[in-house]
Amino acid sequence: MVCGQLRFLEIVRLGGNFSRFLLVGGLGFFIDAGGTSLLILLGVAAWAARVPAIILAIVFTWLANRNFTYQIDRPKSVNEAARYAIAAALMAALNYIVFLVLITNQIWPLAAITVSTGIQAAISFHFYRIFVFKMAK
Repeated sequence: MVCGQLRFLEIVRLGGNFSRFLLVGGLGFFIDAGGTSLLILLGVAAWAARVPAIILAIVFTWLANRNFTYQIDRPKSVNEAARYAIAAALMAALNYIVFLVLITNQIWPLAAITVSTGIQAAISFHFYRIFVFKMAK
């Protein structure tokens, strides 16, 4: 009975973490999109505007996920930041590959974005938890 209760509590904890992860990701999206849009309005080319905006979004999501989603209490490190950047790049590539597969199979682009982002969110939540923040099970 105790093992079942502990497993249930772990599932509840992960569910709360996943909700916070989705909130952080949504805020990161708005930082990226908003920063890109602002820089474009200021006359920066779209391809160039995306670079600082996405860097700012990645730094924000690293710090917010570390403190709010996964509630890590050990000090930040360059190693952890590098792992997060690598993980973010891998997850973005996964999202784009799934998106390309779907649109080449005649899936409506907005539906493809939704599906690819959903898949990425589910995988990246656990990838960040294990690879970046190394949380105990």
